[in-house]
Amino acid sequence: MSLLIREAHLRGIATGATFGGPRQASLDLRTALMPYEVSFTKRVPINDREDYINECCVGGDAVRDRLLPAVRARYGDVDTNQEDWGWFIWFRQGHVNLAIDIFTDDPDEGAFRIHLTSRTKRLLLFDQIVDTPELDELRALVVTDLSEWVGRAVQVAPISADSEEP
Repeated sequence: MSLLIREAHLRGIATGATFGGPRQASLDLRTALMPYEVSFTKRVPINDREDYINECCVGGDAVRDRLLPAVRARYGDVDTNQEDWGWFIWFRQGHVNLAIDIFTDDPDEGAFRIHLTSRTKRLLLFDQIVDTPELDELRALVVTDLSEWVGRAVQVAPISADSEEP
């Protein structure tokens, strides 16, 4: 069980909330606590659809491949892979864990959303999702790189606990 899912599960137990399983718990927590969402459209080449876990993953690897060189040049040890909800790029800067989570809204139109987060240790076992100066630097890097790639400005919006999923 990932740390994000485990934290969502424990939050649910503590508040009496129920979730629709680990995937729903993960989505609920990500949606509720994301500091920034970047959205844009760009048609990308789509490999064999059988290579993707879900529709929300299709084409996200092209976005990931675009961001990886800039991220690796700036941050060093980078972990990336496909999950059932999309693609991720995870890394650290000092004591801050940073994440770029890529979701495909419409693979044929090239509609994508990216959630940017930073987490710091909150107790011995859990991370707390917070806005940090490191996240501001990451947001600038991602927005600059994607705007150049897309050929126009991308949309950026802070996401609070009060925000609803689009």
